[in-house]
Amino acid sequence: MNKIKPTILKGTREYLPKEMAKRNLVMSKIRQIFERFGYDSIETPIINPAETILGKYGVEGDKLTYSFKDNGDRDIALPYDLTVPFARFVAANWSKLPIPFERYQIQRVWRADKPQKGRQREFYQCDIDIIGSKSLICEAEVTKVITTLFSELGFSKFVIKLNSRRLLNSILYKFGIEDAAGVIRIIDKLAKIGKEATIEMLTEIGVDKAEELMELLTPENSNEETFKKLAAFDTSELSEFFSLCENMKVPLERLQFDPSLARGLDYYTGISFEVYSDEAPFGALCAGGRYDDLCSMFCDQDFSGVGVAFGFARIMLGLEEMGKLDDIRLSSEVLVTIFDDKSISDSLSIYSDLTDAGINSEVYFEPSKLVKQFKYANKKEIPFVVIMGPDEKAKGAVMVKNMATGKQKNVPVGQLSSYLTNYFYA
Repeated sequence: MNKIKPTILKGTREYLPKEMAKRNLVMSKIRQIFERFGYDSIETPIINPAETILGKYGVEGDKLTYSFKDNGDRDIALPYDLTVPFARFVAANWSKLPIPFERYQIQRVWRADKPQKGRQREFYQCDIDIIGSKSLICEAEVTKVITTLFSELGFSKFVIKLNSRRLLNSILYKFGIEDAAGVIRIIDKLAKIGKEATIEMLTEIGVDKAEELMELLTPENSNEETFKKLAAFDTSELSEFFSLCENMKVPLERLQFDPSLARGLDYYTGISFEVYSDEAPFGALCAGGRYDDLCSMFCDQDFSGVGVAFGFARIMLGLEEMGKLDDIRLSSEVLVTIFDDKSISDSLSIYSDLTDAGINSEVYFEPSKLVKQFKYANKKEIPFVVIMGPDEKAKGAVMVKNMATGKQKNVPVGQLSSYLTNYFYA
């Protein structure tokens, strides 16, 4: 029989237990921060009618969306992001939800993109959204969550770039540009292709004064100078936003007003965000913005929303490269050995007592040489090993070995749980 090669698809990843321990820790912290700000969790389906997903992101987004026919000849699509599925969710369930509604969602999404560092075809997004309010307090709160999350995860060198789609549209209108969406998709490539290439592409599609446009959209050295540069345009939305952020004690030095920020997805209508960090130079770590018309594609109610998606893979890469996760180990804190056939019942009783006491423990499943059991504990980075041989049993005790130091201590069996509990949780 021919063996099947144990491969995975390009652009996907699998994670060993040590990697998962790190991911679970970071994801738990992210959940805690979301819930601290009052966001509740939801989940939406992985497979969707294609009409739910396609046509919401623009031409390029649709090209990157995985879509296919199922066995029932139905057109199916996998989620490109979590915002569009959320808009459909709200349209279907709004009467059962408190409006405004704050939700967070942590799920996989799929994009048929070219894999590279920090960019896979299957990956997790961690989203927050507020839907049902047009107040700029929503944008300010989202910004507060962003700064809190990155600070508490250990990032110190990050900036939130922001712009207003309304402002950008008015600038393009003044330049006589009718196809604003097409131009915005080109400007969105600025960070990847550079200013000269962006000007060249704009000129090729017939944009007059492309160089002058890009000069106007280039941010100055400070937010104040950028506001002055755009004094001929209505920047009141952004001014109010900055004021609300200050009220909410968002560190204003984290905010950079960048008129060239052009989120390429078609559904953005107001203020938009992208987060960058020198500590994780893989592109945007977080992005999003205001969308006014998404829910109207699914229902008659008017539900404006704002939200951002945190790129979990890039956040993990950044934390790994900063060494923030070096000390993370697997879950087991204690290994209970089995000395020989006669000691099985005693070892299982000790193991049960430890787990009942809430101590992360495991038992070696068969009698074996202690050196083999020690090697197993070292491979799993288990800090303590418990041994009950004939000598220990005669004394009503166990030997507790600290695997890091090699030191051993005799502990009465009845005191073992409290001894280890005091060590781990005191």
